Amino acid sequence: MRRLGAAQLRPREIIREILYPLTDMVVALALIVFILLEMLAEAAGVLGLWLAIAILPAYSRYLLSLLAARANGRDAPTPGIELFTLVGSFWSLFPLVLLCFVIVGAYFLNRNLSFAAALVPGVFVLFLFPASMAVLAVTRSPVESLNPLALMRVVHNCGRDYLLVPLAMIAISFLISYLAYLDAPNLLIKAAAMYASFLMFTLTGKVLHANAVAIPIDMPPQREPDAEQLDAELTRDRTKALNHAYGFVSRGNRAGGLQHLYRWIENEIDIDAAYRWFFVQMLKWESTDAALFLAQTYLTRLLLEQRDVEALKLMGRCLLENKRFKPLPEDMVAALAAAERQGNDDLIKHLKE
Repeated sequence: MRRLGAAQLRPREIIREILYPLTDMVVALALIVFILLEMLAEAAGVLGLWLAIAILPAYSRYLLSLLAARANGRDAPTPGIELFTLVGSFWSLFPLVLLCFVIVGAYFLNRNLSFAAALVPGVFVLFLFPASMAVLAVTRSPVESLNPLALMRVVHNCGRDYLLVPLAMIAISFLISYLAYLDAPNLLIKAAAMYASFLMFTLTGKVLHANAVAIPIDMPPQREPDAEQLDAELTRDRTKALNHAYGFVSRGNRAGGLQHLYRWIENEIDIDAAYRWFFVQMLKWESTDAALFLAQTYLTRLLLEQRDVEALKLMGRCLLENKRFKPLPEDMVAALAAAERQGNDDLIKHLKE
């Protein structure tokens, strides 16, 4: 297994990825469509505001789906009418919210402090926004996508390859500024800016794929139960069991803490819901090691029942926490078979290493 921090993408691959939004017919067509829609909204004046309200959510959702496709080594998705719905998948709109905060913050700092201070939000966008979008694609949680520890894990797992994304954005930003300086046609400047946004997401996905960080966003989601949906008494009891297990783990007795949880889970009516709830809560601990050990045990259950989609999603989530994560030795054959049935080449390669 390669040492942490080593680059995986070769120069030829980097050039191919930079040109990818223009050379892939599906992505290029989507790029043209969104450029035309933006021009239409701008030309429509006040009426264009309503068109923009429909375009921006679809734009955000499509970029995240592009990231997921590239991260899993799949073909780019074709944009469909479902992207333009104004209900559901509100997590996929978070990129727009985040960018609005960045723009407003930069404007406020420029007006009240200095231009140098206003550059701080720009630095965040260039260096941490790609990692934030990767975390958002995995967790579907806007809060988690702002978690500094989660962002640093993505950067660490991707190694030096991660720097390709901000460096590419800096280069294109200079190009756009130069076009504006030359008083180039407005259409050309807009096209370059939209190409830059497409490239940020496709290149981020490719970097994740090259470094074995799986993002199974395009699989049917297994809805995670949260505290609000669970019966209050059950949540309270689970929390007590979790705290008791944490007491064991924090004193160095990880096996004892896990055994306490396994006994608890086996007595629950919905064992799968219990595993998922404890796994999500344990990921919030200072160290996620115990959560990954619990995930291995849950993975055994999923593989025995050949619930491939859920098993691959669980492995993908664990790989975000630790790129060296693997199933228990006795589950390796079943895990590899599940990955092959689902055609997940990235995971197949990881399991064979």
